[in-house]
Amino acid sequence: PKPQRYGTIFWLTRGASVLLVRRPDKGLLGGMRALPTGPWQALPSGLADAPAPAAWRLLEDTATHGFTHFNLQLALAAAEAGEHETPPGEWWPIAEIESAGLPTVFAKAARIFGRD
Repeated sequence: PKPQRYGTIFWLTRGASVLLVRRPDKGLLGGMRALPTGPWQALPSGLADAPAPAAWRLLEDTATHGFTHFNLQLALAAAEAGEHETPPGEWWPIAEIESAGLPTVFAKAARIFGRD
């Protein structure tokens, strides 16, 4: 069986926009636009890698995705950014999230956040 990895995807909103980041150029999904996430590792990391200080809440749902070499289970954390928070990335209109070109694992998560 494929190894299992865990992580957290962060849905940080400001008004009608959500924070998107660029994945590092090297590595899985390199250079692609994505929702912020911590490392994908053997044990869950919870909120340790949040992109900004905020009142994060964990959703009951998780996003799962199978890559060639491992299966991934991602906790989903949501928060509203303070008006003076300026984490690295870009604010993307939530209504246009489907046009952001997110990789499948992040698009799955965005759909779950959209239902919440």
